[in-house]
Amino acid sequence: MDEKKRILIIDFTNFEDYPIGGYLSFAKNMIKAFNNDLALVGITTQKEDPVGKWFKKEIQGSHYDFFALARYNKKRTKHFIPDRLMCFLLLKFNKSKILQKNFKNVFVQRQEVLPAIKNYGYKNICYRFPGMENPVVISKYWFGRYIADIFDNLFFSGFVNVRLILASGDEEAIQDMIIRSRGAIRRDSVVKFPTRINTDIFKPADKKEARKILNIPLTKTLVVTTGRLTFLKGWKFMIDCFTLFEKSVPDSIFYFIGEGEDHEKIKNYIAINRIDDKITLTGKKNSFEIAKILNASDLFIMGSFEEGWPTSLVEAVGCGVPACVTKFSGAGEIIQEGINGYISSTRDVNEFVQLMLKALKINVNNIEMSQYSISTLKENLLHYWSLL
Repeated sequence: MDEKKRILIIDFTNFEDYPIGGYLSFAKNMIKAFNNDLALVGITTQKEDPVGKWFKKEIQGSHYDFFALARYNKKRTKHFIPDRLMCFLLLKFNKSKILQKNFKNVFVQRQEVLPAIKNYGYKNICYRFPGMENPVVISKYWFGRYIADIFDNLFFSGFVNVRLILASGDEEAIQDMIIRSRGAIRRDSVVKFPTRINTDIFKPADKKEARKILNIPLTKTLVVTTGRLTFLKGWKFMIDCFTLFEKSVPDSIFYFIGEGEDHEKIKNYIAINRIDDKITLTGKKNSFEIAKILNASDLFIMGSFEEGWPTSLVEAVGCGVPACVTKFSGAGEIIQEGINGYISSTRDVNEFVQLMLKALKINVNNIEMSQYSISTLKENLLHYWSLL
C-alpha cells in the first residue's frame, strides 16, 4: 500500500494482549490483515515504552509507528477512572502530539474515541460498531446507566467526518441504534460487517488428540464458555444451567475460559453449590490454547444478557463445536438452528438445559466460515472504504 494511504488505528489496547475482549480481537485482526500499512495509537503495558510521544514499536515481528496514551498494569481489570473516560481525556490532551504525524485514513471502533477526535481534522474516518448498544448501560461501573443519554449525545455528535460505518450486529440491533442516533445515522450509510476470526487457528481438529494434550479423559463430556468474567456474560445463569445439565449427564465438566472482575464471585458461587470438582476457571488463554480447548469440547454455551457481535461464538462454530446460547445480537445470524446449535429465547434454566441436551447430538460438519475469516478482511474492508 502507498505510504500516504496508511491507516491509523486509534484504540485503547496494547494491540497484543490487554485488555482482553472484542475490541482487542478485532484490532489484532486488522494488524494481521494490513500489517505495516498501519500506524497505532493505544496504550502500553511495557516499562520500556515511552508515553505521550511517537516511537517505533515491534508487534509480532513487525514495526509500527506507535503512540502510547498511557501505561497500564496487565493485572488490573478495573480502574478508579473508567477506561472510556480516560481514553477520551487522553486523546483530548494529546491532540497536538498525535497530529505531529499526518494521517488521512483513520479506523475507530470505540464509542468514546469519535467525539474525542471530532476536532482533529480527519476527513476519512471508518467507524466500526462492535455492538449496537449503548456501552455505558452495560458498564461494569454502577453509575453508567445514569449517564447513558449524555454518552449517546456525545457519541453521535462525532459522526461528522465519518465516511464509512460498519456494523457488527443483526438488523434489529442496527435499527435500534439508528433510532437512538436521532437522525445522525441513516440505514443506507451502514454496512453489515461481522467480526473476524483467524480460521488458520479456529478450525476443526482431532478431538482425541486435543483431549490427550489437555489430559481430559474421553469419557468426560466437556462444556465450554469463553469471555470476560462479568455479570453481563450471564455466568450465574450458565452455572445454574450446568448444575441441572450435570444431573442428566453426570460425566460432564465445565470450563470457563477468561478473566474479569467477577472471578472471586464465580469461585465463591461454585463453592457454595459444591461443584468445585466439576467447574474449572482456566484464566486467560491465548488463541491457540482456546482453539485447543474448543476442539476438545462437546458443547459451547453462552448466557449473555447483551453482546455486540460475539467473537467467541464464531470461534466455537469455526472449530465445529455445537453451541447453545441465549438470544443476543448476532446470535440469529451465526447459529443455524439444529445445524450448529440452538438459541434460547428465554432465560429459563429448564428450557436452556433441554436445548443443551439437543445440541449435544448435533454433528457439526463443514460450516462455511469464509465470511468471518481474517483472510478476506482487507479485501472486504477496502471494497467499501476508499483510502485517501
